Amino acid sequence: MRYIKVLLLVLLFFVSMLFLFQNQEVLGKDMMLKLDLFFFPPLKPVTLPTYFILLAGFLLGAFFAVALLLWDKLALSAKLMKAQWKVRNLERELGKYEVKTPAAVATPAEAKAKFSFKKAEKVKDDIPVPDPDKNA
Repeated sequence: MRYIKVLLLVLLFFVSMLFLFQNQEVLGKDMMLKLDLFFFPPLKPVTLPTYFILLAGFLLGAFFAVALLLWDKLALSAKLMKAQWKVRNLERELGKYEVKTPAAVATPAEAKAKFSFKKAEKVKDDIPVPDPDKNA
């Protein structure tokens, strides 16, 4: 995957350089930029080559894209830290309520073997169940 990304970047670079060389006359022309807002005095016009404006726009867009990606990463990191903090607190709270079990109590594997959810099978327990007819 890494090689494919590098190949695509080289191809993009090649096509962009080809575009710049083939359109050198048009991109080399000067372009006048001015800003005239209604409530402020007009700013002095600036004359820049077209290729400079194109490259500056690309760099500005790349900067904003990286800033937004970093903002998203920081927001997700904050959510992750908050969730981990909540899990730690819940585990700590659960630890308060856990009961120390004696060795005579069945392990989870024994308990699973002892109890079955199948309707056809009935597992016999060692604990005697009182018969209601005998007491009456």
